[in-house]
Amino acid sequence: AEIGYAASKWFDILLAASYQDYSQDNTKGYGIGKESNGTTLHIGFGSYATERISYRLLAGWTRFEYAGGADTSNGMTYSISGKWQIGETWNLVALAASYYQPSEREYATAQRTDALSFGVAKSLIRGKLNATFDVCYRHEGHTYSEDPERDYDLDILTFRGGLNYSINNYMTIFTRGEYRDSMSDKSGYYDYERFRVSVGLRLTY
Repeated sequence: AEIGYAASKWFDILLAASYQDYSQDNTKGYGIGKESNGTTLHIGFGSYATERISYRLLAGWTRFEYAGGADTSNGMTYSISGKWQIGETWNLVALAASYYQPSEREYATAQRTDALSFGVAKSLIRGKLNATFDVCYRHEGHTYSEDPERDYDLDILTFRGGLNYSINNYMTIFTRGEYRDSMSDKSGYYDYERFRVSVGLRLTY
């Protein structure tokens, strides 16, 4: 939920609140609860710095209760975004956010995620062909781990590039290339690199 007050043409005061509820299939028998929930309250501002630059800056507090009280985390979180339309064919976008959640990989673990990304898009051939590139840094720190072997931090760096070609208003061909490097502080046990290329067809109705 979000409420805003337009203080001027270029400046909005924002108040945002959210509630998250998770239920996981705890089949490993760690003896912890299956339900987790979090509450976030943010305050900030946003709108337009110029006619071509828009932005949002929100920060506040999050309380996250993992596994029915096995662990409770409290911390400052934020949500930041900005877009700059450079001319008629270039767009720059920057995003940053932080949040708490159950781990996406292991049982009986909770984590805090901080992510920062920057992207650029270029329109080519009268808007029929579009090129995109973005880079994303993501830090995952475990706030609770039932098993000490799963207590580690992970830094993920991702580079992506893509091309989109619009055949008509209903059909677009796209291709993507991605390189990801994951680095942990657990003696390299969770480290890996990944290359991925995909080609597809997007249909719009």
